[in-house]
Amino acid sequence: MTNPKPERTLPVAALLITAAGMLDAFTYVGYGGVFANAMTGNIVLLVVRVAKQDYAAILPFLAPILSYLSGVAVAHILKERPLFGRLRSPARTFLALEIAFLILVAFLPRSIPDMLVVTGIAFVAAMQATAFTRIGEFAYTSVTTSANLRHFATGLLDWLVFRKNRESRRQAVFFLTLCAGFIGGALAGAEATTYFGHGAVWLPAALLAAALVLCLPWNVPMRGLFNGEPMKKPNS
Repeated sequence: MTNPKPERTLPVAALLITAAGMLDAFTYVGYGGVFANAMTGNIVLLVVRVAKQDYAAILPFLAPILSYLSGVAVAHILKERPLFGRLRSPARTFLALEIAFLILVAFLPRSIPDMLVVTGIAFVAAMQATAFTRIGEFAYTSVTTSANLRHFATGLLDWLVFRKNRESRRQAVFFLTLCAGFIGGALAGAEATTYFGHGAVWLPAALLAAALVLCLPWNVPMRGLFNGEPMKKPNS
């Protein structure tokens, strides 16, 4: 089996999911209690406002949901029709756009409305999540943790209880790493936003930049790292 693309390796996935946890904590703590990535949370909070007939408070939760859907749509279109072949790597392009937007946020005045920041992050995060969907043969989500937690639980049971093959062990280890990364990122993001405020956005931006470096085409050795396949020479 050939080595996977570098964006399908565990180190890249771990960096992405840790940054996602940071961003959710960043927007929730610093931008009106709204999530940038966890649309399930935003939907629940929106429905609670509807149930309380607090219609004036709906828009801050509705806007990032619509922005996230728009980001998914744009990313999917560009993956299927990559600008007539001019977009060589949609995954790297979408990740670079997310990094660029976070850097822009870092330089924006704090007087910018919260909704603009959160909806912008939701849009670029959705594009990134649409491009980064697998670690080797395992499907995962790079911006939320519910599905990853389920994969960890089933892999752990298959490995320890049902004694299935080593793929189950790999699945458990991989998804435990992702869940731990998201939790750690959320904790770090909450603490950083509390103490540094607006400047905390540099932390997820740095992690995403590291992931982008690992995804560059010259980084051949990363293609076989932490994917369960033996590393191969570039010309093999």
